[in-house]
Amino acid sequence: MVLFDLGTVHNGYISDASRTVAFGQPDEKSLDIYKVDLEAQYAAMDAAKPGITAAQLDKVARDIIDKAGYGKYFIHRLGHGMGTSEHEFPSIMEGNDMVLKPGMCFSIEPGIYIPNVAGVRIEDCVYITEDGCEPFTHTSKELKYID
Repeated sequence: MVLFDLGTVHNGYISDASRTVAFGQPDEKSLDIYKVDLEAQYAAMDAAKPGITAAQLDKVARDIIDKAGYGKYFIHRLGHGMGTSEHEFPSIMEGNDMVLKPGMCFSIEPGIYIPNVAGVRIEDCVYITEDGCEPFTHTSKELKYID
């Protein structure tokens, strides 16, 4: 499994996206890690809307990863703000009770990193709308295989 973390700058504003690809055929454990991480990312994107706190949003993804048994391998916050620098306020993490509001931009990037097994992160930047969130990135999240 290989992680690509890429971004662009447009008119001074930063973007950020990560995808994980497989070189060859990954084992079942690696495929499970990918599936769980993707489920956590989709769940967090579905839950991201005005009124939820940053801590609650982090917990949505973290609970899925914990339930699958990979909790100790999710070693960073769920996301970070996006703007004119790559890692801005707000931090989407445990302990941050800031309420999300329309117009806020941040990443949603759960990750599972098990030494000598596999590492997976799937990241998109989103902005909060009046009733949910919209991603800036529209790249496929289907696991790609490279021979």
